[in-house]
Amino acid sequence: MRLKEMYFTMSDGVRLYTRIIIPGDSGKFPIVFMRTPYDRPSNGVPCDLSQYADNLFVKNGYALIWQHTRGTGDSEGFSRPYHERQDGLDSLDCIRKLPFYDGSIYVTGGSYLSTVHLCYPSTNPPDIKAAALSIQQDRMYYWRHHNGCCRNYCSLPWYLGLAKRQYPVQAAIEDALIRPYRDVSKRVVGEDIQDHVDMLLNDTYNDFWKNQENGEVAETLQIPVLFSDGWFDFYIDGMFAMWERLSSETREKSVFVVGPWGHATMVRGSEYPFPHGNPPKDYVVNFFNSVRDGTPYRDYALGRISFYSVAGDYWTTDAVPVEAEKRLYFGADRTLRKAPASRDELGYDYDPDRPLHYYRFDNIFRCPEPHSADGVLSFISEPAESDTEFFGRLRWHMKVKTNCDDTAFFMRVYFVEDGVSYNLTEGITSLSHLNPDYHAGEECLIDILTGPVGFTLKAGSRIRADISSHSDLYAPHANVRGHWALVEDVRVARNTVICDEEAYLALPCRH
Repeated sequence: MRLKEMYFTMSDGVRLYTRIIIPGDSGKFPIVFMRTPYDRPSNGVPCDLSQYADNLFVKNGYALIWQHTRGTGDSEGFSRPYHERQDGLDSLDCIRKLPFYDGSIYVTGGSYLSTVHLCYPSTNPPDIKAAALSIQQDRMYYWRHHNGCCRNYCSLPWYLGLAKRQYPVQAAIEDALIRPYRDVSKRVVGEDIQDHVDMLLNDTYNDFWKNQENGEVAETLQIPVLFSDGWFDFYIDGMFAMWERLSSETREKSVFVVGPWGHATMVRGSEYPFPHGNPPKDYVVNFFNSVRDGTPYRDYALGRISFYSVAGDYWTTDAVPVEAEKRLYFGADRTLRKAPASRDELGYDYDPDRPLHYYRFDNIFRCPEPHSADGVLSFISEPAESDTEFFGRLRWHMKVKTNCDDTAFFMRVYFVEDGVSYNLTEGITSLSHLNPDYHAGEECLIDILTGPVGFTLKAGSRIRADISSHSDLYAPHANVRGHWALVEDVRVARNTVICDEEAYLALPCRH
């Protein structure tokens, strides 16, 4: 095993620090290529080769190339998040000139380490043989904006930190609450970061998003792909959409693995036990080996979604998510019931300047008791009579109204086991997204899908749904008509849900 530390020179002259671990003293090797913005500068301290002694890629005969992205770590230049295509293509050209390159490249990474590879696959380089990409999506619009609400809010410190090569962790909720939200980067780092402003202002899926480097990727992929994500990751909906948009030919040779994880590909920090929730440690390198050697992939079924059933503690496979059909009706007595209730109304107050601080949806947690917070309506089902499997997106169908010209409605769904609530999935929408001509006092129909989830509701357990108007993933809606990033006024809303025969939560029963 050998170590080389060098710089790849990009087409504009900027040099990117690149570390190479070669498994043998001579010969040619397949390449595993990874890029990261998260390594700190080395300050001249050489890399310790011993840290790669147990690296599975190297142990399986791959040369590992580890690179610092532009403007981070020991690389030159200035970081511009999500603009990684040219550096990726230039780096591939540099790899092809290495004397030990055998003509094949495999790319992998999670989160932003996946983004850097999603920025160039539309060019379909012939020597990239397979990819293993996790906890990240293309079409970043659907991460930044969701049903008329701003999802960019929770990633503000990350984005501005990476763009400025520092991490202003104090620049968080309090500063971001100052309106107009469009000026948030100016308040935090002293100047507009135009890329960030453009992402805030383009709140519909338009050519701005389609033309992003990672904007329309899934349709272009021709290589085998191993996707991995967790039910509690904020990218889960987008990764399902990527899988669904693969061509049938690409999907047949690819795999999608979904576990009980947050923003990771392993059980980490969970407050619910997942004894069998981790994948095999070598499932990624085994995938690459199967493509390289033309042998069957032994860990998961090709062309299918392999997923862990939350609360069921088992892995299973399915071709496509199930359409939501089993209905639980919202009752004014705060129940989720098998039959519709007579019409009644429940209301609550929502103040954007004093938003309820839900925990971020990035793992599974023991959650607050129902009916324990102002501004939240909790609904709970009867205990399940038998174990029931679910796989897919839940559907929230209900009429609502408000005394303002616009507002948001948010729902989080839980399962309740032994009296403890655990989060499952959630959904949000603004009324103007559903009805652009909405006016105060009108009834408006919510009919949206939550993120997907696979779980087993055990006999004796319950379903719980909380309805409110805010989550910490999203910028608090100002209850004012207009572009959410430009409005300066704020109103307190009296929001109302209507419990009747059209108010239900539909669950995707698997059997």
